Order: sequence, then structure tokens, then C-alpha cells
Amino acid sequence: MRAFQLIEVKADTPLERGRQYGEQARGKIRAGIEDYRRLFAETSSMSWETIKKYALTYLSMIKRIFPDMMEEAQGIALGAKVGIDEIMVLNCRYEITKFPRPNECTSFAVLPEASAGQKTYLGQNWDYRAGIIDNVVLVRLEESDGTRILGLAEAGQLIRNGFNNHGIGLCANNLQSIYDSRGVGIPVTFLRRKVLSCRSFAEASKLIINAERAVSCNFMLAASEGQAVNLETYPGGVDLIEPVHGIIAHANHFVVQPEIHALEVSPRGDRLDQLLREKHGTINVAMLSECLSDHQNYPQAICRHPSDVGIRWGRRGITVAGVIYDLAESTAYVCAGPPCEGEFITYRL
Repeated sequence: MRAFQLIEVKADTPLERGRQYGEQARGKIRAGIEDYRRLFAETSSMSWETIKKYALTYLSMIKRIFPDMMEEAQGIALGAKVGIDEIMVLNCRYEITKFPRPNECTSFAVLPEASAGQKTYLGQNWDYRAGIIDNVVLVRLEESDGTRILGLAEAGQLIRNGFNNHGIGLCANNLQSIYDSRGVGIPVTFLRRKVLSCRSFAEASKLIINAERAVSCNFMLAASEGQAVNLETYPGGVDLIEPVHGIIAHANHFVVQPEIHALEVSPRGDRLDQLLREKHGTINVAMLSECLSDHQNYPQAICRHPSDVGIRWGRRGITVAGVIYDLAESTAYVCAGPPCEGEFITYRL
């Protein structure tokens, strides 16, 4: 049974949190850096040194807006004994690899009216490259104020999706609009990590809406009290999609303003929405795991498998992980790799 490495972090300062994380995940962090070095050598016109310098251009904004998150990233570099420039490449990979950008991820939120047992569920299939599966970690982290977070990341990244003990959960999907650029904005990974420190749904929503951004991203936000919203964010704006009969599903195209979409339209969001509505009122973890294993519309299925056989395995698109968060029970169900091939393992916050 395949499972991601579990990293346990508890510290009074962001720097120490990062250091503990970096020490425990040192091997995977270094492997991830080498993986990106190879990827960019094959796919980018920029040299590795240029890419590292580009990643460092985000430092001043992050230090100004989210200084605690910047300290956590610096701690990861210390613990892993690698350069902060390399950690910044990992944490800015969404921005660095965005042009052009493939479709990635399918997310959902299910509220008590649509679930069995009056539960609030949040989750997604995280789609990316086969080459990162061995470098993904699950992080259980406690901050000095008692906030506890459980979530996933590529080793060396801040937590990119998960939930906390205040009942706030976040998943995300790639979006690309006609307005996206290599301008200045908060890197998506840093914003996602900061949201997971929020104590309320209102605070988390406000943080996403007001963020300075140069690129688009889709945020699926939910709270254990039975709240959820999907935020299609892009440079200069945010469009909100509210639940319909307690269900939201989203993939990688703009729904509210399709005219600003810059990629092909994926059928995965509509397919997941259909599957969830067919089970309205009876949705549970077993049913959600079946949905995340769905292969209709292959190769653009919810459960993604490599179809791009003309490139090496590490660059092929795949579902890296399936995640289901039960926000009421503070429980995560995590499958390493495509859900149809693996097992959802239970983790408690």
C-alpha cells in the first residue's frame, strides 16, 4: 500500500516550524529540487540559475505581506540544508511553469444537506506530473496559537491544500485567464498556506479575494459549519460560485466568465457535478472515493492516467493524489496516486 511520508511539526516560531519540516523531509526536498532542475532543462528557455533568480523576485512582496510564511520557507531551507532560492523555486513552481499550463485538478465541496449524516466534505484529485509522486508529503503542523493544520505539499513547499482545527478547509485548481502575466503577485502556494491559518470562513474568503495576483487560480473553500464557496480568481478580479443544493464541483475553466478563459475546456468539473447530484442526500466517503476514481471522458477523466506517452514518465500527467476532508470530524482520507489504483488512508488532525 502506497502512502505519503507524514511530517509532524510543532513549534513556537515560523522559522522553527519550517526547520522541523525541512529536517524530516530533507531527502524528498533535495530529490524534488533535482527533479525540477531536470524538468526545466528539458522544457524552459531559462537556465536553472535564471529560474532561481526569478523565484527570488517574489521575496520582497512575501516578506511585506506574509512575513510569517516567508520565515517558514526560510526554516525549510535551513532544515533541508538547501538554498532559499531552491525552496522558492519549489514554492513558486505554479507561477514558473504556468506558460503554457496544462489542465490540473478537480475539486468539490459537499454541504450537510447533500451528504449522509449531515457532513461537510471538501476534496479534490490533485493532478500534475508523475515525477513528483514520490516527493509528496503529508504535513501535520501546530502553530504557537494552537492552530493545527493537516495537508499535502510537494516536499519543500508550504502546505498547499488541507484543513485546520477551526474547521476551515481549502483545495485549489489551476486556472489560466487572458490576463495572466509574469507580473508581481503573491505566489499561490504562499496564499494557500496562509488561508490554512485562518480562524473563520469570512477571514479566509477575505484573504483570497483581496490578494495581490498576477496569475489566475481557482480556490474551493469550505467550513465545518456547512459553508462553501468557489472563488475563480484572476488578475484584477474574483468571481464567486455558490453551492447549488449543497454541492459545488470545479475543474480548470472559468464558469462565470468563460470569455476570459485561456485554455481548453475540461469536462471533469461537469462530470463530477453530475456524479455528486445523482447521490444527493447520500454522499459519504465511499461514494466520494468512487467519484474520484471515475474514468469517463479519458484522457480528460476525473481520475487521470498518463496519455502523453511521447515524453518521459516523470513529465506525464497523472492524478498525484486523491483527498477527501471530513471537516466535521477533522479527518482526512488520502490516496497516493490515482484513486482507482490505491487506497484512501485515514488521518486524524
